[in-house]
Amino acid sequence: MPTLVLDDGSGERRVDLALNCGQRYRAIVAKPALKAQLLRKLGESAPLAIVAARGGLIGNLKVWENLILPSAYHEKERGTAPLDQLEARAEGLFRELGVLRERFAELCALLPDRLSEFERRLTAFVRAMLAEPEIIVYDGLFDGLSRADIDKAARFDRLFRLHFPFRTALFLDAEDPMLPALRAYPMFHL
Repeated sequence: MPTLVLDDGSGERRVDLALNCGQRYRAIVAKPALKAQLLRKLGESAPLAIVAARGGLIGNLKVWENLILPSAYHEKERGTAPLDQLEARAEGLFRELGVLRERFAELCALLPDRLSEFERRLTAFVRAMLAEPEIIVYDGLFDGLSRADIDKAARFDRLFRLHFPFRTALFLDAEDPMLPALRAYPMFHL
């Protein structure tokens, strides 16, 4: 993966950020402008999917539509994966994360504002997995979650790694979440 050069806005310092394929990283980015620049440059370097703290779901579309339509649009451009295959993949990913078929069907019929904080992130993660990105960004993944939900959300990256072992993951936060599971990953302060 190419090195990303970011300007911190002061005009005095450039930040060189190199992310290697198949690795996990943490980035602590306090400035919103620098965060936006980082996400833009990452997206320019490789196909990117973001799992945002609020889920990044479209409020007037049901969960099923939020899950399937982005991938269906991109798959149509490539000429593969009909809707039923995308739905089966989504259901399988939910199942791998402990959500049974009945609950999956219930969730798919809801609008995002009816979901819990964790369910919004879960939906965003499955949507990201369906996109099969080269880089997945967990933006504030653990913010505001209960301890039990943090443990569940920590499983997202294990599943990403299982399906895509040679792709890159970046945990992005405004401050260090101090979670033991993240301590082993290289960290950048931007």
